[in-house]
Amino acid sequence: MKRHLLDPQLSQKGYFPLDLSINNPFWKRNDVADISVCHEYIEQQRKSHGAFLAIGGYLEQRALYQKNERFNKGIVRDIHLGVDIWAPAGTTVHAMYDGVVHSYAHNSDPGNYGPTLILQHNIDGQTIYTLYGHLSLDDVNKWEVGYRFRESEIIAHLGTPQENGGYSPHLHFQVMTDMKGYQGDFPGVAAKEELEQYKDIVLDPMSFLE
Repeated sequence: MKRHLLDPQLSQKGYFPLDLSINNPFWKRNDVADISVCHEYIEQQRKSHGAFLAIGGYLEQRALYQKNERFNKGIVRDIHLGVDIWAPAGTTVHAMYDGVVHSYAHNSDPGNYGPTLILQHNIDGQTIYTLYGHLSLDDVNKWEVGYRFRESEIIAHLGTPQENGGYSPHLHFQVMTDMKGYQGDFPGVAAKEELEQYKDIVLDPMSFLE
């Protein structure tokens, strides 16, 4: 990957794909919501692939959300709109491009993003927004709307399960063309029926990282 969203020293140890989809038979036998089970699975995959950073999830249909009441109100939202990169809590998070702080928030309810930062960028005349979720609470008081970060500058650190919404430590990274009025937040999971409305708004984050 040309752009390092996480600590470059860890990135240089390589990425491997992580499958949290409903099609992975492991999750039919094990609870993906159990942090210790998820952590052990990631460690096993690290050894198997000989790489360190686990990555995946764009448009992945996940069993995790099907079992969570938060994502089952009226319709089942189980399609992941961003990409996740798993690494230890405290790992540095870096800006993808030069950009300014659009907004931020601590989305503290269980299953949410926890501390969340959104940057606004101008890329070849087009405005895009990047969302960084599941961050450390210690970073929140360092942010200010309008503050400019340079490409690759440290913007945050990965949070622990106690502060990141209750997940194994990872970065949720998402790219949008329109914030639709959201501040410090944006849907990261959608129902199949909602995908059409997001197709021109939520972009494939992997196309920005490769």
